[in-house]
Amino acid sequence: MSNIKILISCHKPADHPKSQLMLPIQVGAAIAKKRLPGMLYDDQGESISEKNPMYCELTAQYWAWKNLDADYYGFCHYRRYFSFSKEQFKEDPWGNILHPYIDRKAIEDYELNDQAIQELVEQYDVITTTRKDLRKMPQHFQSVDDQYKKATRLHYKDLKTVLEIIEEKYPEYAAAAKKHCEGYVTSFCNMYILRKDIFQDYCQWMFDVLEEFERRTDFTHYSQEALRTPGHLSERLFGIYYLRLLEQNPNLRVKELQCVLFENTDPQEMLLPAFADHPVPVVFAANNYFSPIFATCLQSVLDHTSPVRNYDLVLLESDVSKENQGILLNMVADYPNVSLRFFDAERLLGGYHLEAKEHISVETFFRFLIQDILPTYEKVLYLDCDLVVREDVAKLYDTDIGNHMLAAARDPDFLGQINGANPSTLEYCQTELKMKDPYQYFQAGVLLLNTKAMREAYSLSQWLTFASHGYKYSDQDVLNLYCEGRVYYLDMAWNLITDCARYRVEHVVTYAPAEIYKTYQKAHEAPKIIHYAGYMKPWHRPDEDYASVFWEYARKTPYYEQLVFRMMEGNAWHVAHGLDEQRRWQWLRNLLGLPRKVVDHFLPKGTVGRERLKRVYHIFVKPKFEA
Repeated sequence: MSNIKILISCHKPADHPKSQLMLPIQVGAAIAKKRLPGMLYDDQGESISEKNPMYCELTAQYWAWKNLDADYYGFCHYRRYFSFSKEQFKEDPWGNILHPYIDRKAIEDYELNDQAIQELVEQYDVITTTRKDLRKMPQHFQSVDDQYKKATRLHYKDLKTVLEIIEEKYPEYAAAAKKHCEGYVTSFCNMYILRKDIFQDYCQWMFDVLEEFERRTDFTHYSQEALRTPGHLSERLFGIYYLRLLEQNPNLRVKELQCVLFENTDPQEMLLPAFADHPVPVVFAANNYFSPIFATCLQSVLDHTSPVRNYDLVLLESDVSKENQGILLNMVADYPNVSLRFFDAERLLGGYHLEAKEHISVETFFRFLIQDILPTYEKVLYLDCDLVVREDVAKLYDTDIGNHMLAAARDPDFLGQINGANPSTLEYCQTELKMKDPYQYFQAGVLLLNTKAMREAYSLSQWLTFASHGYKYSDQDVLNLYCEGRVYYLDMAWNLITDCARYRVEHVVTYAPAEIYKTYQKAHEAPKIIHYAGYMKPWHRPDEDYASVFWEYARKTPYYEQLVFRMMEGNAWHVAHGLDEQRRWQWLRNLLGLPRKVVDHFLPKGTVGRERLKRVYHIFVKPKFEA
């Protein structure tokens, strides 16, 4: 088995695949403020580490040339990797495969595993990134020479100097240099995997050319980018060397691989408690567009905090802007016993096929991640963001749930459906969900999670695999199925589902078992948490059930005017984009999850209820307004 070493050049901490073949190396280590743990360093042994501002990733290459023994030498970057997959992926205009994170999906898609790498590398003498036609790139360069000439922060004279050096010191390369620079095909990023003898020969030639270039060039007034000229020139030097190598060795085994550009490789640490004493960990999930809704929920939590408790609040997100993060952090700034942190949860979902249903967004699956994101907590409170609290959440958190996996309130809407309001839901429970007792079904918007018990029962990978099944109510169905028999049932006042569109209670909840309906009525009189769980929300129209309470808290947030504007914008959009009668009713049936005969039975043509739901359609806000 060949000894393969592929160095990942890093100048800051970065995620990277677990590998024995791909090894991170800190470049510029000799001049760095601190050493990055768990890496190789380009200043050990013979090196040019201090020249990193000029030579860029080449300091890692020089170090490998002088200090590392291998049969194959390869180089990539902390953000750019080869795709070792046989599959061809879509590229951006600059020839990169774009992927958000180095996650499970990336490892699988691009075969970033040692076995695949070993098998592929041993078949070739030279591997490069896919060579690109400069004429087809966004700037439509006509040649390598034209591209360098038009680089606004570089100096064209430097390329000419290098060509002069080649003609003087290595005339055998002159023809290849001319052909390459006048040609329009090249590769980028100094990414290649070379057989040992080729690597040694290339380094001897390339570094000698660059050292001579340094001696002939005055860098005194060069900008920071222009100081990187040796690194820029080396990309052209590799093109020249590669062209001549092919001309001299027509039987050379070569392979071109696509380049994957990862958009975020910052390492992600799991969260330790923000407070040492009396913590109340509360987790939420939201996207950037939902920030004003989360702010309203947050305000309601803040208004009911206790001075003797510490509230460790975590928002699971993937795209909340720095601006919105700043606004939200400012909301808690005057609360010394409240911490608010943001955790990019999306990367943990990579590699799983998760599809949110109805008006729900993918953030709903974030709650599965809590047991790993907060690894030292044994109990965590989870709250949806489309709710407001009217009681100190510490009281809910303090509930003793024993060895149950979680605590939640029964779902009166769901129980009404299976009890006659929607026969298809009962059929779904029997044929798809397969709970032993669907009358124990709970609503997952308010959960007191026994994270210790959940970790012991299933790993995060298992939870997400379960969620990939595609159940009708997404993660809520998964939790109900896999936690069945180990659920502590909360007073429904801790998760009061509002009467969506002033319709669901009369036409659905009243079908629930009598005791459940009676419990719902009692909770509705004095709710501790009001949950706007249906498709209609207070920010769609202000006369929804308990909407006045939502707006009471919304007015205290920095987002009040934005929420009002969105409501007006939503009304205008639906009036302007009204659909015909048939499409409108198809939309309504899909939204309610009811067959046409059920809709027509409960809402015959000409009835007040049918006309009311027509109006509901026209003011319903676009799906993008939902979380």
